[in-house]
Amino acid sequence: MTARTKNKPLHMDSLLLVTTAALLSFGLLMLYSATLYVDIAFWHQQLKWVALGLLAMVAAMYFPYTLLQRLAVPIVFVTLALLVIVLLFGQTLLGAQRSFEIFGISVQPGVFARLATVIYIAAWLASKGEQLHQVRYGLFPFAIILGVLCGLVALQPDLSIALLLAATGLLMFFFAGGDPIQIFLSLLIGGGVFGLLAWQLTHARERLINYVVALKDPSQLSYHAQRSIMALAEGGLTGVGIGRGMLKTGYLPFPHTDSIFAVIGEETGLIGVALVLGLFALFAYRGYRIALETTDPFGALLAFGVTTMIVLGALLNILVMTGLVPFAGTALPFFSYGGSEMLVTLTGVGVLLGVSRGRPKGDWDAILDRSWRDWRARLSGSSRRTGFAGH
Repeated sequence: MTARTKNKPLHMDSLLLVTTAALLSFGLLMLYSATLYVDIAFWHQQLKWVALGLLAMVAAMYFPYTLLQRLAVPIVFVTLALLVIVLLFGQTLLGAQRSFEIFGISVQPGVFARLATVIYIAAWLASKGEQLHQVRYGLFPFAIILGVLCGLVALQPDLSIALLLAATGLLMFFFAGGDPIQIFLSLLIGGGVFGLLAWQLTHARERLINYVVALKDPSQLSYHAQRSIMALAEGGLTGVGIGRGMLKTGYLPFPHTDSIFAVIGEETGLIGVALVLGLFALFAYRGYRIALETTDPFGALLAFGVTTMIVLGALLNILVMTGLVPFAGTALPFFSYGGSEMLVTLTGVGVLLGVSRGRPKGDWDAILDRSWRDWRARLSGSSRRTGFAGH
């Protein structure tokens, strides 16, 4: 910790907290509307998950995040064990084996793996420093670590979560100072492997084919994508009114989970969609600013990883619902129904707020004057000096 850090008061990022509260409040409002014609019990259950998630957020916010660096290995081993268990004993739903029950509660290890992966990769990258530029110590072991985690999730199969894991990990590798050529090779090889895997799965292959065909003829879009775009178009500028949407009444699949963004578009219009996009953009800005302002390499990587995890999840859902990428079932953070998703998201926010509490207040000039490349070089150099043993 620098002398300047010691002389300045620590503070929590209040604007990030307000942004989170706005996303969560708007999410609960829209979920209430989406469940009116599905089952209002989903909304009542979500309130319980939100309450539990908020408790987890507060606990994570005040938990010394530096201890997560020491707990990274146990966390990832528990995650790997859960991913294996779900493959062996998990419940099969809609052709996928992604969850199992503990005391009557459905748990999705793949969702929890997103946060566990961020914690472990942040700890691993922080320990490597300049060794990241060497394939033997950087790209090769990194690819094995990330490949095993993504592979276990893809076997469920859950290609959307596997894709999010891979993308988050690669962006963290770049942020830590990884060599751009190595990253390009990773994208090339990883993309090829992912494409081959997707082609082996019947439903994924059909979605890819439908997407390619729809690029020439939009009428060939999947039923789900067509209904989603129809809902967004119906909303116009101001929407039909919250609770008054018609497509959620049986025409739009999964309005309370995957398709809730379409419900937002129909009922609140372009204004509501812009609000959602603006809130996620503000969340991203505050999260990445925390990462840039944090002098501790592990804390910086952790903040970057958590922010990327949440923002990429939102981006993928929005791209799918607007038909811009092949269809994939994925949740919209803070909005979609789901206990595991809500717990992981709010716990991640708590970790992010915890990292923000370790920043010195008022470092604007120093941060803005430092270029991106110089910052990445500083991160690599300092992480080499502060790396932890055992990795």
